[in-house]
Amino acid sequence: MRSSMLPHADSEQPLQAEPHRGTAPRVAAVGGGTGLPNVLRGLRPVLFADAAAPRERLVAIVATSDDGGSSGRLRAEFNVIPPGDIRNCLAALSDNHAQIADLFQYRFGGGDGLNGHAIGNLVLTALADVTNDFAQAVEIASRVIGARGVVLPATSELVTLVAEFTDGRVLSGETAIASARGRIERLSLLPDRPRCSPQVIDALRSADVIVVGPGSLFTSILPPLLVPAVTEAIHVSKGIRILVANLMTEPGETDNFSILDHLLTIERHASWQLFDYVIYNTMPVPDALADAYRARGAVPLVTGTFELNALERLGIRAIGVPLVSEHPAGKIRHHPECLASAITAISQGKLGAWRTRSELGGM
Repeated sequence: MRSSMLPHADSEQPLQAEPHRGTAPRVAAVGGGTGLPNVLRGLRPVLFADAAAPRERLVAIVATSDDGGSSGRLRAEFNVIPPGDIRNCLAALSDNHAQIADLFQYRFGGGDGLNGHAIGNLVLTALADVTNDFAQAVEIASRVIGARGVVLPATSELVTLVAEFTDGRVLSGETAIASARGRIERLSLLPDRPRCSPQVIDALRSADVIVVGPGSLFTSILPPLLVPAVTEAIHVSKGIRILVANLMTEPGETDNFSILDHLLTIERHASWQLFDYVIYNTMPVPDALADAYRARGAVPLVTGTFELNALERLGIRAIGVPLVSEHPAGKIRHHPECLASAITAISQGKLGAWRTRSELGGM
């Protein structure tokens, strides 16, 4: 049962982003998994309040290293970029009442060869086969479901994650890495300099705001940042660069990690400190949910005085926001509207209206 203490993702919240009318910022959001769709879901109604707003106002740059589930099966059988994370981003950018988007998300629960496949994954795979161009397939699907915004795969070729662990193991493949239960020393891609479409680089270079995360550090956040052209474009960007911190640690991947550990891991892999701001959660996780996650080895991410002072010394401004929501039931997620409110407040330079660090200290 969902706790009454915790806001549902579609409930009324005190932190509401005001819709942009007229000139709104161009936002590029980078990541994958369940985190990136939540960012898009929150920003879509804010940035597209004006029906005539250009689609390029919000661009999602999506990780392409998945090799599990329906995406992994299609990748192996059809040599296609895994479509699952991209499908979820397209659905997040579609109109909330678009039935075609709901159909896109439908997953078969049985059937010879269909069990486990989402219709959207099959459509994207078919379009890629017909057009021989996965990016074009994504664009066609985007128009079919009425997505506001643009979705781009981070690479234009298949990539494989490779992890070197502190115990000496070397594993390849996102699924194997996520289930390995060990401290990762180094993550890389094969090929190590994958091709990246010019649209991705143009989106990052022209963005007023670049948002990275939230998501699994080693399987959603880092994979796009391991593409040299992507990281370089973020590094030289004149836009505001924001990292959205995770709410919880991930068992076997980020045990005992703080926000600072996440940032230092990203810097070690990217060779640069990429961010101007970090948005972190200030809302306690209700005990029942925290206990359920703790039983699986996950705990709330640490953000104390030491971490905040360290971020300040790195030149990163930390913005604390109550972000925890439960949606679906039993799952801790970032509240889309609260997250969008924080991002737009930063982009508009309206942080003076937000509570300061000292005011958040007692939370």
